[in-house]
Amino acid sequence: MYVLRKKSCTKIMLNSDFDELKNWMFGSLNELLKDIKHNPKYDIIKMSIGEPKMDPPQFILNILNNSLSDWGRYPPVEAVPKLKAAIAHYLSKRFLGSEKIVNQNKHVLPVPGTREPLHLVGLIAKNTNKKNPVAIITNPFYHAWRAGGIESSSKIYWINAEENNDYNPNLDAIPVEILKSTVIMYLCFPSNPQGGITNFNYLQKAIKLAREHDFVLALDECYIDISRQNLSKPIGALDVLVKMKSDLKNIIIFNSLSKRSNVAGLRAGFIVADKNIIDIYKLLVSNGASPLPIPIQNAAADLYLDEEHNFLACKQYDENFEIAYKYLKQFVPNLKIPDAGFFLWLPVNNDLKMTIDLWRHYSLRVMPGSFMAKEINGYNPGKGFLRLALVDNSAIIVEAMERITDYLKKTNYE
Repeated sequence: MYVLRKKSCTKIMLNSDFDELKNWMFGSLNELLKDIKHNPKYDIIKMSIGEPKMDPPQFILNILNNSLSDWGRYPPVEAVPKLKAAIAHYLSKRFLGSEKIVNQNKHVLPVPGTREPLHLVGLIAKNTNKKNPVAIITNPFYHAWRAGGIESSSKIYWINAEENNDYNPNLDAIPVEILKSTVIMYLCFPSNPQGGITNFNYLQKAIKLAREHDFVLALDECYIDISRQNLSKPIGALDVLVKMKSDLKNIIIFNSLSKRSNVAGLRAGFIVADKNIIDIYKLLVSNGASPLPIPIQNAAADLYLDEEHNFLACKQYDENFEIAYKYLKQFVPNLKIPDAGFFLWLPVNNDLKMTIDLWRHYSLRVMPGSFMAKEINGYNPGKGFLRLALVDNSAIIVEAMERITDYLKKTNYE
């Protein structure tokens, strides 16, 4: 006689390191607001995500339409000739002298936006020769940096980016023992979310630390072409390397069209890196990561060659910041317009409460700073801030500011 036994419902053993990724800003925001109904009196305005609302340049539609046959082809790992030439032109014009450092055949790869390569570089940085490996990550942080730190099989060491240091994390405060164990460090300039820029001495110090302690320096420069038009363009790592008369050893730089060209859905950008990093990244793409489709490469090439659409976008962002400043300065006397980016890092008394109230009463969706940063030893550097994405047209920004100031008047800026 056979006895049928019930199958045991054992849980599949999965990598628990990724449990940390469940706490990401957009998921946390959805959870915070899921049971709260917005006010139907108002149209919804989303200021919680850095997704440019301006239309992308019309010329890319023709390029994509003229590339129909290429959609049926597997894309190459490396850039097609048109994109390779466009990136070379862009780099040599944006970072003068960089052609002396960057070899298009050795140091550059097209990527599908920067979210994927920002975390995949963690796999490349993994170093089993270092005991108790560490990933140093800027705090507040972009979630792909944290994913990369986890993928490097490292313990994360957080370095806070705060106003008292122009949002440049204090590198001098990192213990030497941490630096010796570091396999990767993530820095972002201009900074997300604060819009701070850096300087030559700071980047030079970061580069020297990476080489002294042999770790990968991952530099997120996705906002480098979005800055106030009355200021000089933000400095980048290539500017520093040119002045240092140095090479790309230990360095990887991330550049994206999502913000620069209003094409977040296109998923296009490139990385510039140490040849050793590029060679391993090519292997990752060849064996399973995403190459960039040929039609998108062709569109990206024309976007990198065209400066007018980027100029117009920056002009719109400047107008948006002027509008925000006009409305909010009476409540925040020390309010500053950031030098770069399109986020306003607004100081408030209670970011979570204000996020809920703005959604419930004004149908305005914003991002609380608390969700963008890691709390360490009871301190969260994002707490007490709202991140407002000023990415709409002027009329919508005016409407959003009127709702926010109405709230601040009624609550006495609680």
